[in-house]
Formats: sequence, structure tokens, C-alpha cells
Amino acid sequence: MDNASSPRPRREHEEGDRERDRPRFFDAKAKAMCWQKAKVVPGRHPERWREDPAGNVVCKRFWNCHGCLCYEFDHIVPFSKGGESTAENCQILQTRVNRLKSNKEWIDKAELEGFSCDIKFTDKELDIIEMAVYGDVIRPGNQCRCRTVAEMLGKVKPKNPLTACELPYKENQ
Repeated sequence: MDNASSPRPRREHEEGDRERDRPRFFDAKAKAMCWQKAKVVPGRHPERWREDPAGNVVCKRFWNCHGCLCYEFDHIVPFSKGGESTAENCQILQTRVNRLKSNKEWIDKAELEGFSCDIKFTDKELDIIEMAVYGDVIRPGNQCRCRTVAEMLGKVKPKNPLTACELPYKENQ
């Protein structure tokens, strides 16, 4: 007796077979390699901050969200056009840029920049965000730490022997 809810038998050479066998998403190794090949943001910790091909600064902790510091892993040659989910075909893109790029390939930098968020963050704003996200600010090459909020407010004397960093901006008096 034939059951109406049973799946239909697959034909041996169905057109969609190849699509079903290709992984749609990047694996952890491809994502790690994709992050590593992205441009380093000068003066920022390379494991925390990178720049996408449109020049947008993104934060590693803000993967797969929708803010201006958020990013996604993008297929350079779109998956829908035969692009593979490999590190060689991967780039980080600010989420907004990735969504507007959609399944287009070979978009030039000027067009990508046109999709970007209008907000450009200052060093001080990035420091505040880094402090909120990671609990500290790390300056590559400096053996220092940033003061905690309690230290800045004068509520706590530092017990850590490392001196506080001199951040690269001055407060307006």
C-alpha cells in the first residue's frame, strides 16, 4: 500500500543534487581564515577589529547582527552563482553592505562604500565600545591597560602594577 506522505524516490541525476551536496555556510576554519585575511585596523587589536573591503571597521564580537560595527561572512562569488563556501571565496562585509550586495559579484569598492552605514567612529568611541564589549582596551605593542570605570571615577585605587595607557585623544576642557 502506497503512503501519500512518504517521500518520492529520488532520481539518480536530479538537477538539484549538486546544490544539496555543496555546503551553503562557511565552516569554522574558513571563517577564521577569512577574518585573518581581512585588513587590520591600524592602532587596534587585530583579533578584535578588522576593516571590510568597503573600508568599514567591524568588531569580531558583532558577527551576524545589524549595527554599523556588525559583519557577516560573504561569498565573493555568490553561492547562487556557483561560489563555494571556502576561505578563498570568503570576505567579511559590514552586514548592511552584505545585504545590499546580495547575489552580485565583482562589485567595485565605490559601490560597496555607497552601501555602508553613514556613521564613522572616532578612536575614542571605538575605545568606549571595546571597553564595553571586552572589558578593556588593548593597544598593540603597548604593555599597559586602560583604567576601569571605577578607577576613572576615583572610587578604586588600582592594584594592577601595569600603568594605565595614555589614550590617543585629549578631553575638551
